[in-house]
Formats: sequence, C-alpha cells, structure tokens
Amino acid sequence: MALRTASISCFSFSSNLTLPLLYIPFSKASCSVRRPRPVYCAEAEGVSAKQSIVTPYSPFFTATITKKREHPNGIHDLSLFTNEEILEAPTTLEPLFPISLGELLQQSRLDPLTVYGDLNVRISGIQHDSREVVAGDLFICLVGSQTDGHEYLADAITKGAVAVVSDRELDKDLTFECQAVVIVEDTNLAIPILSSAFYGRPSKKLSVIGVTGTNGKTTTTHLIKSVYEAMGSRTGMLGTIGYYIHGDQHLEAPNTTPDSLILQKLMAKMVDNGVKSVVMEASSHGLALGRCNEIDFNVAVFTNLTRDHLDFHVTEEEYKRSKGKLFERMLDPRRNRKVVNLDDPNAYYFLAQGNPDVPAVTFGMENKDADVQPVGFELSLFRTRVFVRTPKGTIEICSKLIGRYNIYNILAAVALGIAVDAPMEAIVKGIEDVEGVPGRCELIDEKQSYAVIVDYAHTPDALSRLLDAARELGPKRIITVFGCGGQRDKGKRPLMTKIAAEKSDLTILTSDNPRNEDPMDILDDMLSGVGWTIKDYLQFGQSDCYPSLPNNHRIFLHEIRRVALRAAIAMGKEGDIVVVAGKGHETYQIEGDQKKFFDDREECREALKIVKKLQQDGADASEFPWWLPQRY
Repeated sequence: MALRTASISCFSFSSNLTLPLLYIPFSKASCSVRRPRPVYCAEAEGVSAKQSIVTPYSPFFTATITKKREHPNGIHDLSLFTNEEILEAPTTLEPLFPISLGELLQQSRLDPLTVYGDLNVRISGIQHDSREVVAGDLFICLVGSQTDGHEYLADAITKGAVAVVSDRELDKDLTFECQAVVIVEDTNLAIPILSSAFYGRPSKKLSVIGVTGTNGKTTTTHLIKSVYEAMGSRTGMLGTIGYYIHGDQHLEAPNTTPDSLILQKLMAKMVDNGVKSVVMEASSHGLALGRCNEIDFNVAVFTNLTRDHLDFHVTEEEYKRSKGKLFERMLDPRRNRKVVNLDDPNAYYFLAQGNPDVPAVTFGMENKDADVQPVGFELSLFRTRVFVRTPKGTIEICSKLIGRYNIYNILAAVALGIAVDAPMEAIVKGIEDVEGVPGRCELIDEKQSYAVIVDYAHTPDALSRLLDAARELGPKRIITVFGCGGQRDKGKRPLMTKIAAEKSDLTILTSDNPRNEDPMDILDDMLSGVGWTIKDYLQFGQSDCYPSLPNNHRIFLHEIRRVALRAAIAMGKEGDIVVVAGKGHETYQIEGDQKKFFDDREECREALKIVKKLQQDGADASEFPWWLPQRY
C-alpha cells in the first residue's frame, strides 16, 4: 500500500530530565520497561525485526522511587491496597433460581406497595419482553419512551407468566390466570433490584470496571480488557461493539449499556464461565435510566465530556450529572478506585463525586499535574509509539492504534493499570496486544495509493479530534464524508459541518440513520453550519458529476450514503486521506422504521474495487460517484 505518511516526533524534554521525587508514592523499585519493538513496528518503517531493538534513551529512565507514602495529589496512598482487593472480588450468594416469589422479594429487599396472591409461587425466570416469556416466568411491565409493558400483559400471561410486577392496579379479569401480582412505585427501578437478586448478585463476584465519557469509551474498554487478560484474569466486556462473555465469545449489542435484566444475565453467565473481571461502558443513558443500578463497580474511569445526547438529557449539566452517577458509587477506599482525565475541564467534578478518600489516578497530555502523562510520542499511519511517565516509572508502548486522540485512550488504560497495581509488563503487553478496535480509526486497505479511514466519530468533538489526527499524518488532502442521525440532537448538526469544512479539503454531507426525519431536512440543518441552505446549494442545479458544482466551501452533498462514499473514494488521489465518519462498526442504516444492512467498511472496499476496475478499463473514475456504466 503506497501511502504518503509522515512520522511526527513530539518530544519536549531535555537530556537532564528527572521526575519530581516528592510526588511518587510507591515503595517498589523503579520499573522502566523497554524491550525489542514489536515486529509490526519494524515492518511499518521498512526495517527488519533485528534492527528494531531500541537503545535506551537516558532521559526516560531517571525516575527514582521514594518511600514516602503519599499519593501524587497528596491525598491518597495507593500502596496500601493489594492486588487481591481490586482484582479478585469476593464471592457472595449463589444463583437463587428457581426461587419462590416471597424469597425473591425478601432477598432483593424490594419494598412493594402491595402484593396479591401466592407468595410461594415458584419463579424460574424474569422477563420484560412478552415475546420471551415462557411458563414459570415473572413478567415485569416496564414503561418506556415508546411502549408500555402493560399493553402486553395479556400476551405474557397467555404464554405462562405466573406472576406480574406492575406500577398500577390491574384489572382482576386480566390477571385471573396469574398466581401473584406485585405493585411497586416504579417498575423501571424494580427490575434491577429483582434481577440482581434472582441471578445471585453476580457483580459482587466480579471485579467491575466502568468507563464513562463522551468519546473513547469503546477503545478504552478494549485496552483495559487486554491489560486484565495480560495479568491472567479471564475478562468479560460490555459495550457498543458487543457483549463479550470472555475472549472472543460475544453477542451483538443493541445498546452501549445493556438494560438491567440483560446486564445481570450476562454477568451471571460470565461468573458461570469463570470470568473474574468485566470492563463495561457506562453510558449516560444507562446511568440515567438506572440500567447500572445494583452493579457493584470497583473502578470508575472518566475519558472526557463534550456535547452529545442533548435530545435525551436536554442540558449539558444534566448530561454531566448522569455521567457522574458512576463516580458517586466510589465510596470504599479499600476496594474502589477513580481514574480521571485531568485535561478535561470537568475532571475535578468527577474526582469530587463519591468518597474523596477513594484513591484516584489521573492522566493527561497537557496538565502537568497528571499522574500518568506522555514524555514523548511518534505518530504514523501504521502505529503510535508513546513513552509514558507513571508513578512507577517510564514505559514505552508501541500500539497499532493511530492518531493523537488514541494516546488519551492508551493513557487511560495505563492509569487503570497503575490504579489496580498491575505489573508494568502486563500494562505494556495488554495495550500492545490490541490489534485495533472495529470501526475506530480503522484502515481500509485494497492496495490503493491513498488512505481510507472509517471511524465512529459522531459528535463535534470526536470529529474534530479525528480530523486533527488525520492532518498530523501529513496527507496532501483530507476528504471527509459524514452525516448526522435523525431524531437525535439537532444542535450538533451545524457544529459538525463547520468543523468538517474548516478541517477538511473536501467535505461530502450525507445521511446517517435518518430514521423518521426527511434526510433533506437533516442536510439543511447541517448546511447551516457554513451559512448555507439546501435552496442555496440546489441553485446550481442537478449534476451527474461532482466537479461541475462550483462551491467556495468545497462542500458537496448527497442524501444516499452509498453514493456519497463512492464519491469520496473516486475523488481520492495518491497521498490523500479519505475519512468516513459516523457509523464505524455499525452494520445498518435506519430509514423510517426499517433497519437495513449497511457497512461503511464493506462499502468502501467495494468502491475501491470498482474505481480500480474503472481505471484499468480506461474509464473516467471522476464520473463514478453520481453515475456508473451499467456493467459496473
């Protein structure tokens, strides 16, 4: 793949650099880890593996460890806590199912308003979806934003539900065949309490790491999972890309944070499979809606906070408070930890949540007070090499994750490792073992002469960071394709267009899950970011070929995403970077109420093959985007 790349060195230290002794709390010997560089790093630079051994630079290894027992911020002493207290959570109750309704209510400590019927009825399962009910189940009538479980109660009873939980009095004729009815104040709050008790409180048998923030959660959870596995801990993972029981065993993820019933089921399954640790993305929706209630978190990690989900939270302050709920649970200094991005303006808000005596490890690239920070790094299209200073010494990490913003994710994983007293070798190995994260700055390689990157960036901040990272790689041009979701935060649409127009050489606006909104209305909102309207744009008339559109902003649009992607691919020339943002790992496009298969990565590969074929046939690839000869 003949790509124009640039290696950027950002070392900013002097040869006599020493670490401040008073701020290193650990009594262990200094640990600086250097080893032969991974083969892929050597290959990326065109050298052999034997040539890739690095001679130590003395500036990285002058850290001296003092025996003074205090945390870098002067508050906490991490050396007081053993690995076992964080890595190995104590086991408690065995799974209780099947169980009588009375025992379940007692074990769950749920305080119902009223209970009718037989408390001795045996419960063999819990469901909130009537389609999943089988004989012996307890059916909980959840009330959502679009549906009300009470409407499906008759169906659940017909299928064999023996007991019902409701937030209102029910018609006796409707529940005649049901053996018990439990009335509670809020079924949405009752379900995590009941499901946790039913499955034996599985989170208490696991070390649970919660990662929250606007951007970086998915990549950070992958890195942390790998660090734990490098320590020999069988580890599960729950997040946007999938629900991993352990290793590569996984299920598709309908939500970043599963609903509380599924969450308890998954954790119980993990316990059954010998899993010791689980790292999960704790989304603002999941925290606000109580999906994470009854989860016994050990560690809370905060990545960053920027605008997102205001269609749900309404205000940025409420959005922040929802994220902060994870840190409110950090109460026990002996078994809880906080890991916080100190560069974020909201860092001290998150540090202040919960018990201030809970040990905290901070990370950052700009704030020199951070416990974990880079002292130098190199960026290229193939890898990121970073030297990280920690309270336990300096380490070198050579990662396949690319882009400056991924350094933050790497630092978060390092800080997590420091927080749980992981061996430094395990931290390095775990991070370097991550081959990449699906749909996160993912390179599409069909041996073309320019780079194509697919990324999940769907917020203004994420798109800005992605384009900054692409620019640092030294391309001739950046060609960006993105859309904004329908029935979601409308305020970010013009912001994202403005960012793309300022940081790209060419921008193509298109659809991204329009749902029940008119795609042209969404595009109109997006164009307002550069002071345009659809009417302004269409004054040029329809065109079969993009070059004929005069446009001072170098902006084009097409409501059909496949066409827009093909346009970008056909525009690409040697040394360019084509950035396809918004969907990342997703394999669908939602139009109206229909969910159709669509994968940006596959579409890009197909487009690259067609462009190559056109070029081989001597056809004009520039007309490929809007019009294609029938034989193609």
